[in-house]
Amino acid sequence: IFFYQQMEATNDGVDHMRLGHGGNQLVNKTKHKLFLTDGLAEKLTGFCLYFAKINKTKEITAQNIHNEITLSVLDCQSRGLLDAVHQTLTDVFIPAVSSSNVFQNTDKKNGGQSRARFINSLSTFIDALTGAQQSLSDVVKLSKCDALDLSKLTTPALYQSAAASSDTLEVIETQTKAWIKEIEQILAETEQMRREADNVGPKAELDHWKKRMSKFNSLLDELKSQKCKAVLGVLLVAKSKLLKTWKEIDKKITDYANEAKDNVKFLYSLEKFCEPLYNSDPVSMIESIPGLLNAIRMVHNYSRYYNTSERMTAIFIKVTNQMITACKDYITQHGSLSIWDIDYDEFQVKSQNCIRLNEEYQKTFMSTKRKIEENEDERQFDFSETYIFGKINSFVRRLQKILDLMQIWKSWQSLERSHLEGIEMLNSKFQFLVSNVKKRNYDFLDYRKSDFDSDYEEFKNSIKDLEIQMVIFMERVLNKISTLPTSLNMLSRFEWLELPALKDPINEYYIKLLLEFGKDLETTMRLYQKQKNDPPIGRNMPPIAGKISWARQLFRKIQSPMEYFQNYSAIFKLEDAKKIVKNYNKTAKVLLEYEMLYHQAWLEQIEVAKSGLQASLLVRHPDSKEVFVNFDPHILILMRETECMDKMNLEIPHTAQPFKQKQSVFKANYNKLQMLMTEYKRVLGKIPVVVKPLMSP
Repeated sequence: IFFYQQMEATNDGVDHMRLGHGGNQLVNKTKHKLFLTDGLAEKLTGFCLYFAKINKTKEITAQNIHNEITLSVLDCQSRGLLDAVHQTLTDVFIPAVSSSNVFQNTDKKNGGQSRARFINSLSTFIDALTGAQQSLSDVVKLSKCDALDLSKLTTPALYQSAAASSDTLEVIETQTKAWIKEIEQILAETEQMRREADNVGPKAELDHWKKRMSKFNSLLDELKSQKCKAVLGVLLVAKSKLLKTWKEIDKKITDYANEAKDNVKFLYSLEKFCEPLYNSDPVSMIESIPGLLNAIRMVHNYSRYYNTSERMTAIFIKVTNQMITACKDYITQHGSLSIWDIDYDEFQVKSQNCIRLNEEYQKTFMSTKRKIEENEDERQFDFSETYIFGKINSFVRRLQKILDLMQIWKSWQSLERSHLEGIEMLNSKFQFLVSNVKKRNYDFLDYRKSDFDSDYEEFKNSIKDLEIQMVIFMERVLNKISTLPTSLNMLSRFEWLELPALKDPINEYYIKLLLEFGKDLETTMRLYQKQKNDPPIGRNMPPIAGKISWARQLFRKIQSPMEYFQNYSAIFKLEDAKKIVKNYNKTAKVLLEYEMLYHQAWLEQIEVAKSGLQASLLVRHPDSKEVFVNFDPHILILMRETECMDKMNLEIPHTAQPFKQKQSVFKANYNKLQMLMTEYKRVLGKIPVVVKPLMSP
């Protein structure tokens, strides 16, 4: 690395004197110098320049050096080294890592955790630099005694001489009073209530005690300094009344320093158990809770100063704070996403993980507390659970409210996909309510923001009004429909919306329609009994197929509604429903038996009709001796029956296949013979009567 800073000039053998006033003083010669160093021997007071190779495997050439080598500068001239490193990491490295694609592959596997953990570790180091810088700035220096050079009071004899001089003693006592006042001011500030953000984590507690330890250690160093020893020596010789106050202050400082040192020691033991709170997601964090609680338990048992109820409650609250912060980062991917940018299912899973973290946290706390209660020799966990868990309980309630909002939104999104006529107006009202909530500019995950609670209640009340309008809309649509199948079809379309507000009204409508269906069943049975022997048959339908078709039509009339009811199985638990189902099964059975009866009758007719195919094609009338085409009309009916049975997917026996396959042949032959006989009669009609005897056989 290169340093560029002021250096004392080498001695050239010539002493330089300043001209004019004060000209008898030697002039220190300094100049700026650029030199290469490892940074171990020389103190950095100016600029540090260092080069970094981007790709360590790539050879550097004159052509690629500008792309492969980066130059960085630490400016320690206008600020200290710690501040310079802090600024470089904050302004350069953190933004570079945040936008770099180095973690692209690993982030895909663990949901962005690698980058987040690295940045968090880097931020932790930056915080350590900040703490170190603040510790240096908090170093206590007692005021200088301008009236007397205390550095000259180095021996007991000089102490005696100073104590014997009333003027010198007065100066020393005056300076002592000033120091006492300065120290009392420091002690008063220490005893004041700490002011810190209400969302800081446990690391802030360690940082606080580290700063406090640094302050009182520096104050102890001041008390051990030569100037303080000189003042104390003179006061001892003079038996000054200030000695009592000085000793009391010295004792307080020592106690405060010991307290800070002891607390730092025990808080350091907690640090590794607190790391998962900063580096893990809520799911992984659960595994570390028992270890963390056990470590806090040890601090409570063995620390000399930190085991008070107030301080132990404070560390628990800070643990809770960090859990909440980690949950927020987990849900929003460290603030990069709004909760409205997150898919509902993903938000639900993450929220449930956060809720489970809270449950496990409190469960482990209570379990640890019970174990401690079983041991009378151990300090008990007499801490306020309301203070410890109040914040995270509020955060969980906020998550539950947001989940409720999202669940409502997810349910009502079905309106956009629905093609029900007239539902667009209700969907527009719903979308307006949603946009009105989303446009709020506060942090929805900040449970301290009460604005959300009022907006939530307002939204819920508006949804209730909209639900009433939806029920009225459904009733208006259904009341316009007069037929049962159409009503059931429309009701199923409303059921498809899956709106909780429509559940009870839909159930009531299903019951109403089921009762109507029961009446239709009775009507169908009466109609069957009335028309079963001579049912109305469709045009161009043969008798048997026509009757089967009529029975099927009656069955379809009752089957279609029943299929809708079967999709809504809850309705069959009603007592009336059981009676209707029984009636349906009875009616369906009767119609099925009716179909089977006539189908069997048709099968029996096939054998009879088949014998007609063996008769002569032409026969002579026994009386008139006229020739006729001998084609049994039942064969035509049988062929039509076979065709209809096939269309209705009924069984056609092997013996009936000719009627189906050669239907066109039979009809063509019949028509040809009929035409032939017609032509034969025409020819006979043209033979003169006198010649007819000659034509006889």
